Amino acid sequence: MKTIKILGIIGILILAGNIAKAQDKILLRAKADTIHCKILEVGVNEIKYKLWPVDESMPVMVEKKDRIRRIIFENGTIMRFSEDEFTNESNYADQRKMAVKVDLYAFTRGVFSSAFEYSIKPGMSVEAGLGVIGISQPNSEIYTYDNAQGAFVRLGVKFINTPTYYMSGMRYSHILKGGYIRPELVLATNTNTTTYTDYVYNSTTQTYSNVTETETLKVNGTAVFTNFGKQWVFNDVFCVDFFIGLGIGKKKVTYSNSNSSRNMFYGGQSYTFIDETGGYGFIAFTEQDNKVAFSTQTGIKIGMLIGAKGTAKKK
Repeated sequence: MKTIKILGIIGILILAGNIAKAQDKILLRAKADTIHCKILEVGVNEIKYKLWPVDESMPVMVEKKDRIRRIIFENGTIMRFSEDEFTNESNYADQRKMAVKVDLYAFTRGVFSSAFEYSIKPGMSVEAGLGVIGISQPNSEIYTYDNAQGAFVRLGVKFINTPTYYMSGMRYSHILKGGYIRPELVLATNTNTTTYTDYVYNSTTQTYSNVTETETLKVNGTAVFTNFGKQWVFNDVFCVDFFIGLGIGKKKVTYSNSNSSRNMFYGGQSYTFIDETGGYGFIAFTEQDNKVAFSTQTGIKIGMLIGAKGTAKKK
């Protein structure tokens, strides 16, 4: 008799275990409770299920997919859901995530400016830029200086805009496309030079002679911007990016001259110099060096998307 009771208890426990395993589980975003159920249908926008234990007389329940965090099926398979279609990475799996661009406006100032953009996740990407100053003549932005050589670097994070209101199923048409805000750090350095002829008096011979002198201004600048822009993507191949940025910048200007007497007086010192444009990497609204000032920048870039296309993930 005891053996029969033990076997009966074991049978009940096995049956209970199998029943528990046969449950599907729904975990909602806003609630800590788990819904024990039997999933009947996984639709495009909603999930249909019956509460556990299943009874044919029980009504079919419906839950919106954007309210569900994940589903754990009876066989252990887990199905995860994005909070909305904008942040669902599977929607963009077959799109290119990288772009290389050049700034057309920079060419008008004798500057080559390039950028590389990489999408971290839907709605967010990083962008790094490198510029070369002095690719054409004249190329100095400082008044009376006819030559400049230098470089600048940029590093920013782009946050792509989403609508204030959206309909179910809406998403970005492309992961790199849309209006954005991009905080950015810019570091720039350039050397501006000019060569001219000066008349120098020789007290020994009591005569004047022509002496060629080279004057140099070394400009180092730093700026922090908040850029507002929009990027268009065409056929997952080409892109156009327009932006305007506002921020603050600071520059340091050092003077030197090939004339030893002038260089002894000015050389290596911080030099108060009227510089309306600051130094290529940014535009500083200031007339004195080594002071923080309001800054602005603008640009229009064209580029190509690169990288292999992926395959859309199945949910």
